[in-house]
This record gives sequence, structure tokens and C-alpha cells, in this order.
Amino acid sequence: MKKQQYFVRLIGTRPGWPENMTADEERIMSEHFAYLKDLTAQKRVLMAGPVERPPIGLIILEVDSEDDAHAIMNHEPSVVQGVHTYEMSPMRVSLMAEKAPESRYPKETDRRRIHKEVVVEASLDDVWESWTTTAGVKTFFSPEASVELLLGGPFEIYFDRSAPEGSRGSEDCRILSFLPGRMLSFEWNTPPHFGRMRQVKTCVVIFFEPVEPGRVKVSFNHVGWGTGDRWNEVYDYFDKAWTNVLANFEKSITDGPLNWEE
Repeated sequence: MKKQQYFVRLIGTRPGWPENMTADEERIMSEHFAYLKDLTAQKRVLMAGPVERPPIGLIILEVDSEDDAHAIMNHEPSVVQGVHTYEMSPMRVSLMAEKAPESRYPKETDRRRIHKEVVVEASLDDVWESWTTTAGVKTFFSPEASVELLLGGPFEIYFDRSAPEGSRGSEDCRILSFLPGRMLSFEWNTPPHFGRMRQVKTCVVIFFEPVEPGRVKVSFNHVGWGTGDRWNEVYDYFDKAWTNVLANFEKSITDGPLNWEE
């Protein structure tokens, strides 16, 4: 389904807004910002911010339908709590500069890495295809995916297509670099249950090395970890999760593509 864009104007509901904002309204506007930040990470909000003259809020949405757009705005905290009303019009975004937010990666990182290795009996071409094509990753990673071997191309693995948009898998993760037949690097994110940490990307780097005819070593590395207790939880989660992914990869090479209906 082709996405549609909508131009939204947030309009204050009382005279003097927003210069004489109350403490309660400041709280509501903090909720408003967090709500739109989450939607921006999901690529459902393309841009948002205040306009000074006249004083309005500006939001550009990109969603599946006008119903989706109204659903977003009817749940927006400042609208729900009466600080704003809104007006919305269909529009078409013809040009847009891309700007990665500073929050895309951890502000501080440590030197930890998750490192795992497997050696499989297969050709280098087959192993490379398994990790760098949509058809390949669907044999062991998930039944639904979108992978394009381009700088900035998607490396999106969908674990739950029925989940809300932005919560289906590694949405918005991109290929960072590659050396054909030798190295692949891509972004990764956390599952939805880690909350807003899902918006922060880490980095996976995989090396492919023939060790003898018909055998290939896959060296897997996950780096770019932030600091603090919550990041320790994420690290421990993926230390186990990648063991399972690589086991599935080995199984798919040996026994054929996984049967996702089992």
C-alpha cells in the first residue's frame, strides 16, 4: 500500500498560548513531545515543530490512510487533554532532506562486543546470499524480511507482521557497509519490550572466510553498546538471541530452509 502524507496544524485552545504556559500544560507538552518522538522513530511522523507566527504546531504524517492519521492525532496527548485542537489536510511530500537524529546511536559506548563463530559446509556464494538477500534471510531468520544490498539499503527482519507499524522487527535498520563475499555490516535495534531504547541503533559486523573447499567460517560481532544497567540487559538478551539465530542458520545450511509453519 502506498503511503499518504498529511499536513497537521496544532492550534492552541486559549488566548496567550503558549507564552503563558502553566505547569500542567508543560507536563502535557512533555508527553506530546515523547509521543511524537516515538512516531518519528517509526517513520510515521516525518517532521514536527513549533511555528512562531502565528503560534501553531506543525506535524507532517506519513501513514496508510486518513483514518490512521486521525487515529494518531486523536490519541495525541495535547489534543486528548485539551491543550490543542487540530486541522489536517492531505499533502504530497515531493522533496525532503534526510537528517539522522543524534539519538539514532548511543551517546556513550563501551568496548564490549558479542562475538560468535560458526563453520558451515557450504560454498561462500551460498553463505553470502543467505545473509545479504531477502530470500536468503528468510531461510533462517524470519519468514518475512526486506534486505537490499546497497549502502543505506534496508536490513529489515519482520518477526511479527501483525504488530503495530514500527514494532514488527528490525524496521528502519540499514546496511552500513559491505565487501562482497567478505564482510557485511548493518544496524540493529531492540525488541519493543525494551521501550524507547528500541529507537537507538547498534551495529552488527559479520566476516565470511573460506577455511577449506566447501567450508566457510562466519564470524559474527555485535558492537556499539551504550552504558548503564538497561544496556546490560539488552546485551545479555542479544548474547542469547544471536546464539539461536546462528543455530538456525547452521540448520538451514545443513537441512534446508526452516519451516516457519511448524
